[in-house]
Amino acid sequence: MKKALPVILFVSTMSWGQVAQSTVYLDPNSPFSPDFSAALQKKQVPVTVTTDPAQAQYLANITLANNNGSIFQGITSAITTGTYNNGAWDRATVQIVDAHSKNVVFSYTCKKYSQNSGDPTKSVAECLAKHWKNQMGK
Repeated sequence: MKKALPVILFVSTMSWGQVAQSTVYLDPNSPFSPDFSAALQKKQVPVTVTTDPAQAQYLANITLANNNGSIFQGITSAITTGTYNNGAWDRATVQIVDAHSKNVVFSYTCKKYSQNSGDPTKSVAECLAKHWKNQMGK
């Protein structure tokens, strides 16, 4: 019993310093959820991701769009600017909805051009996470 007591005290003191984080639901069937979840962690957004909407304080509604660009636009840009840019882009919009009141508490759209980003999907996810974190700080 003497060995169990210090462990119990150590665990209980660890939990005192922790602040409960909000939970956000990400649809596990969405192809963007892994990228957005990783971005939330990378940008240190103070939320915990859940795949159970009943356990979430917030629901993330994500809309994706992309444009693969065109060869014609790429050739035209190469002639006029000296750089090939086919105009391809990825765009994501996130709406963070309070699960209880159904109020939209945050909404933002990020658009990244493939020419300027090695991985536009990752870049868009990180953009959304960064702006949500900034909004939380206000």
